Amino acid sequence: MTTRIVVGLIALPFVLVPIWLGGLWSLLLFLVIAVGAGYEFYALLAHGDHRPAAWIGLPWIVLLVATGWQPGLPLTVPILAAGLIGTLVYALFQVENPMGMWMATSLGAIYLGVMMAQALALRLLLDGLWWFLYALLITWVSDSAAYFAGVTLGRHRLWPRLSPKKTWEGTVAGWLAAALTGGLLAFWFPLSISVPAGVALGALAGIFALFGDLSISMIKRQVKVKDSGHLFPGHGGVLDRLDSILFVLPLVYQFAYWLAR
Repeated sequence: MTTRIVVGLIALPFVLVPIWLGGLWSLLLFLVIAVGAGYEFYALLAHGDHRPAAWIGLPWIVLLVATGWQPGLPLTVPILAAGLIGTLVYALFQVENPMGMWMATSLGAIYLGVMMAQALALRLLLDGLWWFLYALLITWVSDSAAYFAGVTLGRHRLWPRLSPKKTWEGTVAGWLAAALTGGLLAFWFPLSISVPAGVALGALAGIFALFGDLSISMIKRQVKVKDSGHLFPGHGGVLDRLDSILFVLPLVYQFAYWLAR
């Protein structure tokens, strides 16, 4: 726990400062995170028989993340379609498991590129900094409440096959904490969202955070590894730190963008 706290405190400024500054700083931050996560993702899948083409997937992820620079992400779908077709053409010339290569490469790009593009687009909204902090704080509080409630009160396993330490008690505590935090932040932050809507969005974000966490757990379990990487001592890799928030940020972006329109 001490190692986790120290590493977290050291890494925190490198994440929060570019988010605070916005603009190109945020773009560079998200590109670095996406490439690091993409490298880990393709390395995980390479443990199996999927044989992803990282040399195609990583540039594809970069292009997809960059589409978040434009309001409404108008280029996301064209780049997604072009990548799917291009990767398929490459797969047609592969002898060993071409379908596995195509699907594994495409999944990494969709999973990380599309999600991170929406994270960037969220930060670039007019009040994007507050929305981004809203998503970060809800996720952090939800994860923390779930962890401590699970350790102290947890008795019933939530999904033993994927995450044996998660319990229903911790999960429900995380959802309640997310809903409460969403309502409080709607009251405190200068956002055009009512407290009841903040509670509802917070509760939904807590559910999305859980499935974001389980998505990475499922992959790691299938390829039989504990952590996605070893970049952050005590924390694991980029994907390990990104799992929950990767689902929450797009959710908040879609809500904020709809609200702005």
